[in-house]
Order: sequence, then structure tokens, then C-alpha cells
Amino acid sequence: MSVVLGTRLMDVSRKVFGQKAFDQMMKMTFYGQFVAGENHQTIKPLIQRNQAFGVGSVLDYSVEEDLTQEEAEKKEME
Repeated sequence: MSVVLGTRLMDVSRKVFGQKAFDQMMKMTFYGQFVAGENHQTIKPLIQRNQAFGVGSVLDYSVEEDLTQEEAEKKEME
């Protein structure tokens, strides 16, 4: 239920604010909370700032894909 609500909220936000403003809001809030950047150039300042405080980084590459229920079940069984 919450995924459906979240998807609807995102769709409405895109329509109300436009894609560019929506993208910026996502980077400043939800996306920005969990993602350091979009490429190696954009993550460097954060990594350097964290290193100054003795905090290391763990980098992870994340990819999402929309699948139908049938496709998901098939991939799960592979």
C-alpha cells in the first residue's frame, strides 16, 4: 500500500512541479539522504569531507528495474 501511495505522490509531484524541479527536490531530500552522487566526480567532495572526520566510505552500485510479477518470479527461480 505505501509503495502505491509513494508512487502516486511522486507522479503528482512531477506534474505539479515539473521534472527539473522534481529531480532537484529528490536530490535535496530522499535521494540525497542515501546517495552520495551520480558519478565519481560528484561523490569526491563528500568522500573528502568524511575523510577529514576520519569516516571511511563504502561505495555500492545500485540498479533498479521494473518487472512484471511473472518476470520477477522467473528471475527469482533462476
